[in-house]
Amino acid sequence: MQQKKVLIAPLDWGLGHATRCIPIITALLELGYHVTVATDGPHAIILREAFPNVTFLRLKGYGIRYSKNATGFALKMLVQIPRILYNIFREFWWLRTTNRQAHFDLIISDNRLGFFHLKTPSVFITHQLNLQTPFSWSTNFLQWVQYTWFKLFYTMVWVPDMEGDQNLSGILGNPIRKPSVPVWYMNCLSRLKAYATSQTNEQQPAHLFLGIVSGPEPQRSIFQEILWAEGNQLHQPFKLIAGTADQASNQAVSEFGSIEPHLGGPDLVKAIENTKFIISRGGYTSLMELIPLNKPLILVPTPGQTEQEYLAKRWQEKGWAVVYDQTQFQLETALKAAAKFKYQPIPFIPFTKEALEATLKQVNL
Repeated sequence: MQQKKVLIAPLDWGLGHATRCIPIITALLELGYHVTVATDGPHAIILREAFPNVTFLRLKGYGIRYSKNATGFALKMLVQIPRILYNIFREFWWLRTTNRQAHFDLIISDNRLGFFHLKTPSVFITHQLNLQTPFSWSTNFLQWVQYTWFKLFYTMVWVPDMEGDQNLSGILGNPIRKPSVPVWYMNCLSRLKAYATSQTNEQQPAHLFLGIVSGPEPQRSIFQEILWAEGNQLHQPFKLIAGTADQASNQAVSEFGSIEPHLGGPDLVKAIENTKFIISRGGYTSLMELIPLNKPLILVPTPGQTEQEYLAKRWQEKGWAVVYDQTQFQLETALKAAAKFKYQPIPFIPFTKEALEATLKQVNL
């Protein structure tokens, strides 16, 4: 039997879209599929590191930038709509041209709206079936546009979350109204789970906190600078992971702290296991990845990013994380609050290759 060919492409808005593809690609390879990855930049670096023998094709990202403050976020995104639309059409034509030679059997898009083929089964991965905006009318309108797009161009929608009350994403991934195309709840995607040790380390962690910084500029750099400046003032060991795999020069060492541009899965798990607290932006994929490691979380949502703000509020209400607005964030205060906070267990049902295999049969693969 001829080996089936799958093409997968993650969006470039944050590294989470690349890292959550790792468990999917791993499962596809174990099931005997030939996998090709379409991406570039830091996403390509991370995925090549995980899969050195997989075929890669260069597909440019959207290159979206955020504003320096929350009040300018909506306007900054609004003026970039022409660029977003251009990239949606560009990736559609790129895929159409590429598929003429490659003849893929399945297309998997992680949040890239133009990454589908009209004659090849196409799957869309998202945890946002209900995109949040400041206004209910615009939220409802965007959901209608999104669901119409799915119906026209995609065979299935895959949601990386549990379905029902015990879910992580709340109304983002579990809205009352679902798309008309088949929806598969994949459960949790965590590349780090495979590297986590089951043994309890009774030794005192080497670092007071680990700051995991990610996301588009300039907010990524702003958050890094805050953690670096305030971290050094505490006079206790700490580490920052900058989320800049394509910027090897973004590193530093001080008397108490260090900045690493990027850490691969095994090294990242070691760093997490060797720290007392995790401070993170709170992007959805980062949250999924961190659950199996069972570390106290402090979340600082990207200013103006409604998805992260909603998730942070939900996770704090559930007792899963301590949350601070970036404008009010003070490192020492946050760490003291986390030390007193009564964290609650976070539900986690892992994604499996067996479930993937059963789902692929629905698209005749």
